[in-house]
Amino acid sequence: MKKTMTKKENLINMLEGRPHDHIPVSFFQHFPVENTSGENCVNAHVTFYKKTEFDFIKIMHDGLTAPCTLNVTTIEDLKSYRSQKASNSYIKEYLKRASMVNDRIGTEVYTYCNIFTPFTLLRRIGDDRLLAFLKKDRELIKDILLRMGEDIAYLSEKVIQDAGCIGVFLAMQGAETGLFTPDEFMEIIEPSDRLVTDTASKASPYNILHFCGWNGVKNQLELWRDYPGNAVNWAIYIEGLTLPEGRKYFRMRNCMGGFDNRRDHLLYAGSKETVQNETIRILEQYSAAFGTTDHLMLGADCSFLPDFETVRFSWVTEALYNWEQSQLSASY
Repeated sequence: MKKTMTKKENLINMLEGRPHDHIPVSFFQHFPVENTSGENCVNAHVTFYKKTEFDFIKIMHDGLTAPCTLNVTTIEDLKSYRSQKASNSYIKEYLKRASMVNDRIGTEVYTYCNIFTPFTLLRRIGDDRLLAFLKKDRELIKDILLRMGEDIAYLSEKVIQDAGCIGVFLAMQGAETGLFTPDEFMEIIEPSDRLVTDTASKASPYNILHFCGWNGVKNQLELWRDYPGNAVNWAIYIEGLTLPEGRKYFRMRNCMGGFDNRRDHLLYAGSKETVQNETIRILEQYSAAFGTTDHLMLGADCSFLPDFETVRFSWVTEALYNWEQSQLSASY
């Protein structure tokens, strides 16, 4: 398939709903622990891109923590946290990583920066502990989330404006069925979420919203349905919502996905033939639903683990390009 556009031109055109050479494809993979900080982490991003030649890359959060300490045993340990923005060490480290990656590959390919929303970060103290804190002093935890929201909103803005990312890949949690009622979610989580999504939307029109299928639990997707973002990515195989169904549900926005990222599932364990057959099935299902493959980015429900065989990604891209060529030939 002859390509006349650069990777960057192709992605922008797709995101803006204009004609483009081909369906953008990208998968994300966590790094081994030795490649989760400093120059090693930057090199790992560059090596991953060179191996896969994806249409865009996500700058991973691996090895980073949060704007506030997560080493807490009592609720009092959180009280001293205040939004520091530019002087926060977490923010400085992440901006440095994003800038260094973009210095290496940014002229060739667009990058997104993985940004976790405040609740997603704070729950790393442990769900039982966080829920106990909420029971003890709900207003304080809501305030902590808002303080963190200020820091994460600032980070989202700066990775776009200063570090050179096209946008942010906003990873969201907290809407799992049985965790909070809709009213509790809107009271506790949504305000800090919106600080981040609204700031990111002002900084870039190309952000991707990732609705995480945390621990394999279905989400109350309606709670995120109207969050601002150019494209949406959800856990198809946990939510039971296909790409065409999800695109319609999320008001016909651009969508990303197709594959299950979990260990022992097809992309992890299947043969090359079965992976490529599944790639074609995904493409044909989407094309049949909309009469086009516009507004689609091929990817997965979430990131793959370090032990995933990277070569398996190439089976998908090979099948994608062959299928696109066959569609082009059939149109003549």
